[in-house]
Amino acid sequence: MPMASPRRNDRTRQSPANQTMSYRNEAETYEVEVTKALNQWAVSVTRLDDQKLICQDFFSRRWEAVARAEDFLKLLNRKEPPPGW
Repeated sequence: MPMASPRRNDRTRQSPANQTMSYRNEAETYEVEVTKALNQWAVSVTRLDDQKLICQDFFSRRWEAVARAEDFLKLLNRKEPPPGW
């Protein structure tokens, strides 16, 4: 028996204010932000003391951007630098 696809509910859509996610590392020295930009999701890493943009990456899907932001946080929270740094 074919099932009908669920109807999109306008109340469950995220507002523009909810599309920005911001994280800080444990030492409060870097900020990792996920924002919607140019129909893509941007992940930006900023140093807080001088507001310098360290890196920025773009993804077509939100979950990919959030996963990359979490990866950056894991690296920034390490007590010892990763091999090769």
